Amino acid sequence: MENSTKLLQRQASALAARRVGVVEADDAALADLPTASLWLHADDFTVSADQWRPLPEVAEDTDLLILPLPKAADRMTLLLRHLAGVIRKPLPLWLVGPAKGGIRGGVTRLKGFADDIQLLDSARHCKLYEAQLRPGPPLSLAEQAAVIEVRGARVTSYPGVFSHGRLDEGSDLLLDALEAADVGGGKALDIGCGAGVLTVWLARAGCRVQALDPSATAVTAARATLADNGLSAEIQGGDLFDGITGRFDLLVTNPPFHDGRERTTQITRRLIRQAPEHLQADGELWLVANRELPYAQWLDDAFRQVTVVRETNRFRVYRARR
Repeated sequence: MENSTKLLQRQASALAARRVGVVEADDAALADLPTASLWLHADDFTVSADQWRPLPEVAEDTDLLILPLPKAADRMTLLLRHLAGVIRKPLPLWLVGPAKGGIRGGVTRLKGFADDIQLLDSARHCKLYEAQLRPGPPLSLAEQAAVIEVRGARVTSYPGVFSHGRLDEGSDLLLDALEAADVGGGKALDIGCGAGVLTVWLARAGCRVQALDPSATAVTAARATLADNGLSAEIQGGDLFDGITGRFDLLVTNPPFHDGRERTTQITRRLIRQAPEHLQADGELWLVANRELPYAQWLDDAFRQVTVVRETNRFRVYRARR
């Protein structure tokens, strides 16, 4: 259980008669808050929620919204603008998050959308603020899209999606390596597809592509990217290989090394360990990562042949053959 959830659990008496909606839930334990009624929205596929979607639908009888502090500032602004646009009268909102994880900046952003902000509780290195969210103009997700051109393709992104509005250096290096190797055709899987930068490139290279990402907003963005370029691929929500069947000729990934605000290599370690089970004989995993991360040994342990095909002073592209 997250410390911010434990702080919310301390508010049992204040929550007991409330009809609560949790927006951008980051912890499955939030479903156990002691409320009169409760719905959970999550962008993260790994969090069990009533709504897995880019933006929440607010139940009409909701009398309290709870917002765990999002990692990305632009994502928080998007959520607040959306929530303000769907309420008809001021609605109590609680903002909760780690004291050293940006909560002060979150309160500053909240001031643009809410009144009467006050500190409600502080414990377990977290703070809980209460405010009155003001109604505002309606907002559509499409209005918040950023569109960039990547190697002749249009890529659509939304606030909160990895590398929103720009091509990150790692993915750019991986695309260079794939193009130089003349990779194309066959069945490909893009793990952690984000806005679909690699997905659209693979589809244009003639691959039959599946792609997945744990973020509902990323999945929506990737689908928009494919549609904008007149291409097709199967894009779904999932955690690594969740729901993936069959074997692939090619796996490509620019994997995360953060889980929420925590730096971690365990996601990629699990990806590398499981990848051979999803590859055809002589199938390949192409992976880009910060060069200081300890992936070389894990790849050597899992694959027959591993080579570094591109590198800079910051990133390294690995080609691992089953």
